Amino acid sequence: MEKKLLLAVDGSPCSTQALEYIAALFADQPEVSFHVLHCTSIGPSVRPEAEDPANSLLPTDHRLDRHQAIGLLHLKKAENQLTALGVVASRITSSTIPNATGVAASLKGYAEKHLVDSIVVARRGIGVVGEMLLGSVSAELFRKCRKIPLWIIDGEVTTKRFFVPVDGSVNSLMAVDHLAHIFAGRNDIAFLFFHTRSLLSSRVQCVPEDFYERWGKEWCDTHLQGKNCLFTGPIQLLLDAGIDKEMIHTLPEPTALEESSSIIGNARKHKCGTIVIGRRREGMAKGIFGSISSRTVMQTQNMALWIIG
Repeated sequence: MEKKLLLAVDGSPCSTQALEYIAALFADQPEVSFHVLHCTSIGPSVRPEAEDPANSLLPTDHRLDRHQAIGLLHLKKAENQLTALGVVASRITSSTIPNATGVAASLKGYAEKHLVDSIVVARRGIGVVGEMLLGSVSAELFRKCRKIPLWIIDGEVTTKRFFVPVDGSVNSLMAVDHLAHIFAGRNDIAFLFFHTRSLLSSRVQCVPEDFYERWGKEWCDTHLQGKNCLFTGPIQLLLDAGIDKEMIHTLPEPTALEESSSIIGNARKHKCGTIVIGRRREGMAKGIFGSISSRTVMQTQNMALWIIG
């Protein structure tokens, strides 16, 4: 099945590292295509483009021309980098879009319109024109982007080991479903499932009925019951996607004073480069993922964060 990733670039070293991360995972996967996007800074207003600029009474906005030229340079640099990293040129498209409502809003709008599988942003990228593209932008996307999975790349990430916290919730299984879609049929990615709970919390009980709407009664009753239901369902989703069983691991379930620190610490302990988080729907009470998702966006360094929901 074809997958399309939206890669936001700004010409910064952080943006370069994000492209390296993506190429390492997908350069040899022909079903994955890439759209490289740059948000062009245009100032407080946008004039319509004249049909005949030479004879138009509309003034020429040289600032916009300059910003567009810079954006095109960033796109060309990103395309050249991807091809140098082994991505076939025919799998790459690119465009610039005006930053009229803010970078995060522009990225979110483009992604939802074009139905991409994920938005990929680098953290703390600073563009040539001095605009901090993906420092505050990643945080704003995290707050507002719910329909499209968000991948935030912080620093250099080379390992293909994915750390997947699970808690028996629908949002947790949706995150695994995203992994199953993205990595269907792969045998070179390691998945480490992990559950932790605080000293005062009770053991999670799976409720298969909560999952019927998405995965059906038969599948849920089969794979979301029993004492290991936190893991059996997620593991089965990956197996159903053709992922090698030897690449799927479950870790011991520790009891911790604070769940989010336990998740981040264990991800590093097991040499994982990416943490995958299923986020609760807006308006739901915050639990383990409500805290970890917000804190890791601000605190995690030299790792990638995949946020679904």
